[in-house]
Amino acid sequence: MEDSLISRKRIFNAIFLVVIAILLSKVSGLARDQIMAGYFGISYETDAFTWAYFIPNLFRILFAESLIVAAFIPIYSSYLKRNERDELKIFVNSVTNIMIIIFFIISAVIFVLSPEIGILLSKIANYQLDVTKFVFMSRIMIFSLVTLSLSGLATGVLNSHNIFTVPSLAPFVMNIVIIIFTILFYSRFGIASMAIGVIVGSIFHLAIQFPQLKVSGVKYRFKIDFKHKAVKEIFSLMFPILLSLGAVQLNNGVDNFFALNLGGGNTTALTLSWRVANLPLGVFSVAIITVLYPLISRQAAGKNTRGLKESFSLGVREIGYIMIPSTVGLAVLSYPIIKVLFEHFKFSSYDTEKVAYVLVFHCVGLLFFGLLMILNRVFYAFKDARTPLKVALVSIVINFVLDWILIKFMDVGGLALSTSLVALCNVTVLIILLRKKVGSLGGKRIIRSYGKVFLASAIMGTAVYLLWDWLSNFAYQGLWLLIILLFLTIIIGAVIYMFCTILFKMEEIKFVTGLFKNLKGRFNRK
Repeated sequence: MEDSLISRKRIFNAIFLVVIAILLSKVSGLARDQIMAGYFGISYETDAFTWAYFIPNLFRILFAESLIVAAFIPIYSSYLKRNERDELKIFVNSVTNIMIIIFFIISAVIFVLSPEIGILLSKIANYQLDVTKFVFMSRIMIFSLVTLSLSGLATGVLNSHNIFTVPSLAPFVMNIVIIIFTILFYSRFGIASMAIGVIVGSIFHLAIQFPQLKVSGVKYRFKIDFKHKAVKEIFSLMFPILLSLGAVQLNNGVDNFFALNLGGGNTTALTLSWRVANLPLGVFSVAIITVLYPLISRQAAGKNTRGLKESFSLGVREIGYIMIPSTVGLAVLSYPIIKVLFEHFKFSSYDTEKVAYVLVFHCVGLLFFGLLMILNRVFYAFKDARTPLKVALVSIVINFVLDWILIKFMDVGGLALSTSLVALCNVTVLIILLRKKVGSLGGKRIIRSYGKVFLASAIMGTAVYLLWDWLSNFAYQGLWLLIILLFLTIIIGAVIYMFCTILFKMEEIKFVTGLFKNLKGRFNRK
């Protein structure tokens, strides 16, 4: 049964536009990281910024992204479906005002406690971390919690109305602002110029979404109805959703604590590796889920289990189609990719080797990170927050134990591998539980698809490895030659993979070509 608000054809079109928007955001994020690595290297100074940014960013991901996407969208969508506009206005205004108050208080508390937090981190780093710089940057960035949380709420409203492109462009705008401020003021303020860029960028992140919010028909009022059914529902879901969807970020935080104790630059190396691994994950997996989740939420609300399972199967197969070859490609080409992206000015060849080593182990988890996103959201679409919560709590404990064990044998790479293995465990458990909840998930179809993807990726990976093994004899003679040969290798690998999937008659390729046909149609109409 086709959803009345978004058809399969519109899914193609929406995902393509979101892919472009998120790609711009991720590329600009890499450019931002390139500038940080080039200007400041990887050291305790960049670790200080990484931690100062990590704290508000963690709250942003947990609340503004995880809570709003998982809890707000299903409730908002249900009001839209029933056309209960008055109740919708009360709900949105109540949540908005509660978020403003809560995040302002949290920001103020962290602002006051920044010196104590800095001292704690410095102790872990054997007193090498610059506490003064950490406190200064933390206090600059911390109030971005308020603006970014409101921006996350705006994104939730727009996504519920099937508006995806502008919200997906917001991080791109923020990254550009950070880059501009860093280039203009790094000679005067040092790495603190990036912190100034973050707080200004967060304001633009919110501002660009304002014009389209009129689609909701909600006018802002300073009103809070704590007794409202939907308000009570969203906050009853808050704690389990924060822990379950935020488990990956919390695990990354644990990893960073262990890395800080290994010496200067290890926290930054983990962060840079995660950002590179996040390029395919953040572009394709997030785009697919961003568009499918409102549809899945409506299917769950309408008790359309058959349609929901079809949407889930589509999401799982498309995530595998993209993430598996991405894993192989990034792992095989990890060293030249990191060298091209970051080895400039103060970022040394030793730093390249360290980040490339970590990247290989982050790549192991790419598929599972993507699957975890859609699995959690299917449970939330059924308003079942307890199941992902229980799995997430166990994962945090497992990650801590694995960090403690693997770091002894693999140094900082063990921390990345630990996070990947935990994601694998989470996915396995959630699939078993979801199957018990809704019945068959079309496993044979998914397994058949994944078998073809693994074979195509193996062929591609072997070809790329042999090709780069030969090209590397010439590639490192100059930066531009390295960039050209690396780009050529990636293109050849992608063509080989696409050719194999066409040869294997994979239906997933139709989904990808469908996106491009929609784009072509849009241009022809123009």
